Amino acid sequence: MGAGAAGAVAVGSVAGASSASASEGNGSALSGSWVITRKDDPPGDPTKVTTVISFAGGRVFLSHDIAPAGPPGTGTWASLEGGAFKATFWFGQPGPGGPGSPGVSVRVRARGRARRYSISGTYRFSVFDASGAVVDSGTGSFSGHPIEA
Repeated sequence: MGAGAAGAVAVGSVAGASSASASEGNGSALSGSWVITRKDDPPGDPTKVTTVISFAGGRVFLSHDIAPAGPPGTGTWASLEGGAFKATFWFGQPGPGGPGSPGVSVRVRARGRARRYSISGTYRFSVFDASGAVVDSGTGSFSGHPIEA
């Protein structure tokens, strides 16, 4: 993700009756993990990134870029009507001095829709420096499929 904060910006999860889904339209919780491909909108980094996202009990949301690898993100999600969802999660990266040095924090807000075998949506991210000031922001989109057990 912009400003050298490439990483976990993707989002999404579920609906249907597979091991990685819940029933559409009945208000049940999203669950399971999905493999998605995400891409920041121009003028951001045009690189497509493969990410695993997970919706867990207690409204826990996890995101982890795997190709290229990036830091994990953690946050929360909410189910919306018609298979839609929203999620907000955070991840951080150390500064140029390596682990322990002041770096950046990234907040990602995503919205999407899941069907039995597909998920897609959009996201918005903000990059914060160590003082809490926004130093970059952008948008992007994602799509993917459930991970079957």
